[in-house]
Amino acid sequence: MKPKKKRKTKVTPGYLWLYGTAACVVAAVAIGAGWRQFSGPAELPGQSEQLPVSSEGSGEPGEAQSGSDLPLPEELPKITPWQTCDPDIEYSGEAYTVDNIADLKSANPWTEGAELATLPVYNNDIVSTIQFSEEVREKFGWPRLEGRLRDAEGMEALARSIADGLGVTVESVEVYPSEEAVKAAREKVEGTGEDFTEAHMPLTRVTLTCSGNISITAYSVWRATVQFMTPVPLPEEYNFDWYASYEDLTAAGEYLMGEYEGLLQMEHPVLNISGGDRKPEQEPHFDCIVYEGAGDLEQQLLSYQFNTVSFSPDEEGNLQLIDVTRFELSDKLGDYPIYTPEEAQRKLAEGYYITAAPKEFSGDMTIERVELVYRGTEDITIMPYYRFFVPSFREESADSYAEKPNNSRIQKDYFTYYVPAVREEYIENMPVWNGGFR
Repeated sequence: MKPKKKRKTKVTPGYLWLYGTAACVVAAVAIGAGWRQFSGPAELPGQSEQLPVSSEGSGEPGEAQSGSDLPLPEELPKITPWQTCDPDIEYSGEAYTVDNIADLKSANPWTEGAELATLPVYNNDIVSTIQFSEEVREKFGWPRLEGRLRDAEGMEALARSIADGLGVTVESVEVYPSEEAVKAAREKVEGTGEDFTEAHMPLTRVTLTCSGNISITAYSVWRATVQFMTPVPLPEEYNFDWYASYEDLTAAGEYLMGEYEGLLQMEHPVLNISGGDRKPEQEPHFDCIVYEGAGDLEQQLLSYQFNTVSFSPDEEGNLQLIDVTRFELSDKLGDYPIYTPEEAQRKLAEGYYITAAPKEFSGDMTIERVELVYRGTEDITIMPYYRFFVPSFREESADSYAEKPNNSRIQKDYFTYYVPAVREEYIENMPVWNGGFR
């Protein structure tokens, strides 16, 4: 029997759902323990101007802007990278184990030759920090953010749009917490002399029970999950197993894109078979994701992270879950000038980076890939980063592969180092992260 798939919250790859104050406080303590402030360039040897990188994707390079068109620093507010409050944070570094960097797959639309002079930065108006005390907010440098209120009507509208895309009938609607639960919580809080607010018991989900033994749960106005209570088998010619190969999952993904075209609601869907990480005694695992590929490169980069549909199997290779992300980016701070990959690599060598890797970056390390990404929906500020992949070699003996005794190999653990793509003059409170993140 194969292991069950570990559920992911997007992110995801990436992605803030502050559903529990106590859980967030735990995350806050862990986050605070992991930060240390950037205090100037490290004394490191310079890196080569040429990046030994490879990228996969189908995006078209954007148009470079002339220097005279770029905004002056005083015209844009300064931003702080990487501020996160995530109650579901995982206390481990981001690492990928593969034989070769080419084994890590993605359909990131950015390619090495793309010419982008600016990229948009957004306030994440979903984020709320009002449930934290002023002392906690000051300690970790969090602003007081009330966040956009979650409303049952918006969640239900998202869930119903997905039901329409699936062609199923809504049979019942459940809101959690219920009116009775909210009333009980209100009485308890007001009995202590405090004013009751949404932070004491926030709306967390709306679930539709639908025909076809399907449930659709919206966790916000931009994220929902479809669960097939009776998993749906794919035709026999498709392998949708948890450890399906890249080629098999590509074929299965193309089939699913056709079957669920109505659910996707995309002008130009792009299949993104991502992953390839392989743990000892296991085969590589890939995720089956579709994102909106319409628009220019800038829009594709945003959709790659924030407008996605992912398909997940059960233990038998049947379709069990579909996760839908339609994150709304409405509070735009502006279009910020960004570094080129070569400039970002120099900033990395100077120590201007964020990482959860066990080692600080040094000039004798090799960079095998760089990507331009927006991280996820968990950050207070949604902004672009260059992600550098740096290998650490280790030899795997044949004993580690009991089922493949002749498959002794050299493996690499790739650790990631993030450099803000936004130029330094627009950055404040630059930190280095050495705790855990998704």
